[in-house]
Amino acid sequence: MTALAPLSVEATGDPSAAVVRFLGSVLVAVSAGVFGFYAVRNLRLNRLESQRPFWRYLGAVGATAGLFGLFGVAESVVSSRVLTAFGHGALLFCIVFLAFSMREVYYNSALAPAPDDQRFSLATLRRVEAAFVVVILVEWVAVLLVAQTAVAEVVKGLGSVAFAAYGVVFAEKLESMARGTSLDTLRRHLLPVLVSLAGLGLADLGVLVGFSPVVVGAVENVFVVLVAGFLITTTIRLQQNVEGLSAG
Repeated sequence: MTALAPLSVEATGDPSAAVVRFLGSVLVAVSAGVFGFYAVRNLRLNRLESQRPFWRYLGAVGATAGLFGLFGVAESVVSSRVLTAFGHGALLFCIVFLAFSMREVYYNSALAPAPDDQRFSLATLRRVEAAFVVVILVEWVAVLLVAQTAVAEVVKGLGSVAFAAYGVVFAEKLESMARGTSLDTLRRHLLPVLVSLAGLGLADLGVLVGFSPVVVGAVENVFVVLVAGFLITTTIRLQQNVEGLSAG
């Protein structure tokens, strides 16, 4: 058994770890589904054209987080390189979409700085974002086609941190521009989701640096539960936003 599925019974020797991962993944899948539903509702009700890409990205976050949860459920029962590859891909795309949502608000809303005041143009950032997608594809190929476990874990871990850092930078820029607004409230709810997803992506590297699969599995379980919990609290905020838009 490789380190690709450290939470399986065979790898950890601890059936309770697989049970916790199973339940946590179910919770992620359900909470992500509800999150995506309310993101789409906000997309349909919001009248600001500049915010539509933001809501689309949040809908994509819900979809990819839901897929990650479903793959996690399946992988806690059946150890499969295919499930691992698609689970890793869903996690990385979820982080990327969440980071892109932060960038989208920063550049395409009424709060955006003038083009001459922007350090990097949107076109330049889109090229950087294309590189993010290439990184995800490399990780996916490393897992699925060539079974390079160490390469996959390094790419996933470092990619998760890099993608999340990209989103955090824009989230922090938004703080000074949108403080006290509903957008700022939503930003503060999304940040813990982004950080927890990054921690989940990074945790696998613990096996490579010498930590036991049991310890790594426990850390991953914590992050899975955190992701689910933060998705739930963010969904409540999305629901409140829908109620406000509906009343208006």
